[in-house]
Amino acid sequence: MTSKKRLGEAFGHIAQAEKCMKTSFFKWNPDLDGAISEYIKAATVFRNVKALSEARDAYVKAAELQQRMNDPFHAAKSYEQAGFLSKENNEIEKAVNFMEHATQMFQEHGTPDTAALCMDKAAKMVETTHPSKAAELYQRACEIAELEDKSRQCAEFIGKAGRLLIRLQRYDEAISSLKKEIDFLKAAENYDQIKKVVIGLILLLLHNGDYVAAEQFFNSAISYTSFPESEEAAAMETLLSAYDEGDEDEARRILALPLIKYMDNVFAKLARDLVIPGGVKKNKAQQKGTTDAGNGALGGVLDDEELEGGLC
Repeated sequence: MTSKKRLGEAFGHIAQAEKCMKTSFFKWNPDLDGAISEYIKAATVFRNVKALSEARDAYVKAAELQQRMNDPFHAAKSYEQAGFLSKENNEIEKAVNFMEHATQMFQEHGTPDTAALCMDKAAKMVETTHPSKAAELYQRACEIAELEDKSRQCAEFIGKAGRLLIRLQRYDEAISSLKKEIDFLKAAENYDQIKKVVIGLILLLLHNGDYVAAEQFFNSAISYTSFPESEEAAAMETLLSAYDEGDEDEARRILALPLIKYMDNVFAKLARDLVIPGGVKKNKAQQKGTTDAGNGALGGVLDDEELEGGLC
């Protein structure tokens, strides 16, 4: 069947749906079920021939009638389909609005798990183009999941929000999100993932120039199950010490470890871009604590710049 004939078929379903909605002397009430069925049939045909706007509108009409019939679950599914079609048609704002409406319907139906997943889908739609909106949607997904004590889901959603907030350089909000992620991971007893988030949070605090907060957080993390004896804990302890002492060589050695280098991209980038305050690259003689005979009276070794410039 040609596209033109298929379009004719779809518009035929629309006409039939409108007929179902008409009343007369012998038909007092509209046939809502019949109209919904025809709108969904029309949407399917429109979609198959890539008439995306028409397909979206047909799903919206079906959703409105499903709401009228007090059927929030199926209304939510129809709004969700309208959202997918809007995204496919590059109508991002409409897509998110329909997904938010679908989420509300799922919540009204009493299916919060499905509502949270709908928010997750909406956030994924705009992660690249509208990261700020995506972070907001992930936070809302977390809030919905939290109502049902879904700790694993909460950790996943708030973690995604936190990583987007880092990309947006909204560091204080990102720090708060990562701390919440750890709390949810503790509730879910996902101790391996906690270690990774601890590293990410310490890197973020150092990137934000707050060594004191990073050290305090590390000290509190020692209480986490299986963290104190882990390689992550040893690495962070060494990094904090090197950062505090301005030992750039040692800090870069830790930051280049596979357990940091192959983390999530946002954390790996924090590691690559981390500035070591007063960073000093030490030569082997300095690392061993040896001194040059000409400088022994100063109790240490001067760096190359000082040696070249003299002792004024």
